[in-house]
Amino acid sequence: MIDFRYHIVSIVAIFFALGAGVVLGAGPLKGTGSEIVQSQADKDRAALEDARADLIEAKALDKYRDDYAAKVTAGITDGKLSGRRICTVTMPGADGDVVTAVEEALQQAGGQVTTRVSMDAKLFDPGQRQLVEPLVNELVTADIDFPTESNTYQRAGMILARGVAAREEGKPVDTDATKIVSGLSDSKLLSLKPTPKDRCSLAVVIAAKPPTPAPDNSTYNDAVDFAEGLDLGSAGVVVAGVPESAQNGGLLKTLRGDSEATKIVSSVDVANMPTGQQTVVFALVEQASGKAGQYGAVAAKNGVAPSADQVKGN
Repeated sequence: MIDFRYHIVSIVAIFFALGAGVVLGAGPLKGTGSEIVQSQADKDRAALEDARADLIEAKALDKYRDDYAAKVTAGITDGKLSGRRICTVTMPGADGDVVTAVEEALQQAGGQVTTRVSMDAKLFDPGQRQLVEPLVNELVTADIDFPTESNTYQRAGMILARGVAAREEGKPVDTDATKIVSGLSDSKLLSLKPTPKDRCSLAVVIAAKPPTPAPDNSTYNDAVDFAEGLDLGSAGVVVAGVPESAQNGGLLKTLRGDSEATKIVSSVDVANMPTGQQTVVFALVEQASGKAGQYGAVAAKNGVAPSADQVKGN
């Protein structure tokens, strides 16, 4: 009997609720649900329009900044690299547009880009170390003097330097240089375009934007050692990249955390901007004088660029 009464009460309650819903729907709350949905849609639409406007404004300001910098500083680097031969060395995954923009800035400053060396990821693959070590020993020439404490990748950088670079200007690509370039190319560790006739004295290493998820910073230890070796075999090296490359998981972040490397190798973390490309030029000028600095926008120890005094007279 209790169960039957319970069911009767439940059924009555359900019908009462349904009846109340019909009455309210026809009364003062009619349309409330649709109005709430419409109100939220209007808010979302307004937020989207605001975000779109902010994006348009940000792009306009970026364009203004770049155009202003290009016009106001036009000619500021003219002649700074006159008579200098320069190699560009692209790390695996480096942005082609950044590479091209940097090369154009070097040429605008009077430099001659002798070759672009494209590094293959195979060179820095830990699983390929057994290939790199014997190849370094095979390609070493009589005039290469490895520092006593140097490691495999510092030596590999010095080997590449002997193939495409020199501490002095005007050094031709001789038999030893050709042997080195052929050995590294045949091993699929790098490619060159064009084949240089003269060896450069300065080099710009173009870093890639770090992948997602960002790797551990130690991933780039070998690449930093390689840049050190390239510097030891030339008149100077600047490592250039985008801002992300100076954050965790980026090559510049690792470089700047190496106190020994930063004594000899310079870096610029805004090479995707016209002002950053000019900073690469000034950093190279400073390198040619035997000094190094870390420049840019992200934890750059030495500020946005070398001072006028640091590049005066070059």
